[in-house]
Amino acid sequence: MRIKHILDIHYPTLHPNDLLTHARALMRELALTLMPVVDSDKRVVGILKRVHVLRLTSTRSNALVKDLMDDPNIVFKVNEDLITSVKVMLEFDEWYVPVVDSSGRYVGIASLDNFMSISLSRSRERNISKVVAKDIMTREVKFVLPEDRVSKVWRNIIVYRISGYPVVNNHKELKVIGIITQHDLLKRGYTRIELESESGPKKGTKVRDAMTTPALTVSPNTELLDIIEVMLDKKIGRVPVVNDKSKLIGIVDRYDVSKALINYGLIK
Repeated sequence: MRIKHILDIHYPTLHPNDLLTHARALMRELALTLMPVVDSDKRVVGILKRVHVLRLTSTRSNALVKDLMDDPNIVFKVNEDLITSVKVMLEFDEWYVPVVDSSGRYVGIASLDNFMSISLSRSRERNISKVVAKDIMTREVKFVLPEDRVSKVWRNIIVYRISGYPVVNNHKELKVIGIITQHDLLKRGYTRIELESESGPKKGTKVRDAMTTPALTVSPNTELLDIIEVMLDKKIGRVPVVNDKSKLIGIVDRYDVSKALINYGLIK
């Protein structure tokens, strides 16, 4: 199989001279993590990530995409081997990668979402259902509390480029009551000017006011293919793993799922 089998040719793009406020609106509306930046000749000249637009302030409303975009870590050619390409994505921790044709012109985005989707369909056909959440989950999970300040979460997301945190009721019970993500912050309009300033109007906002609740969770014995279905159906990138008392014991994200699909030979 080739990378073209997980290609999204309709994935939206940006031009270097687009306003960052336009990019932010698209990412908020479409719940996008990353957008490729393509020039008038269809050449990939950069990428803009959601973490970039979270830095945007209202005082920079005239800033352009080219002012904040990064060079892409990876660009694939359309006929590269699928499994090899996904392994590279996992190595670089990139969930979305621009793809170009033999002439170097942009043709679409390769995503772990599409890799998971095609893997799900093929694995269901082969009746594979042996791998479960406890086999692939990350066990040491960073979390936040409902009374934590959004400003602190926002800074950690910006500095460490964390996609999101489970929210638990307290340090002792660790009962999952919600989740807070980059998209939650963007959707609710929490931006640098409001959260970085000591006198900003939203500095005192708590996680409980911004989190998504209830959080979708899975059990340690939830099958991998069922986890994929939940992620694709709900368009989420991670699910907390909880025990029968709703205590947080792990988390599974797209990286864990895609790595398992390859390591367990579920996709070939």
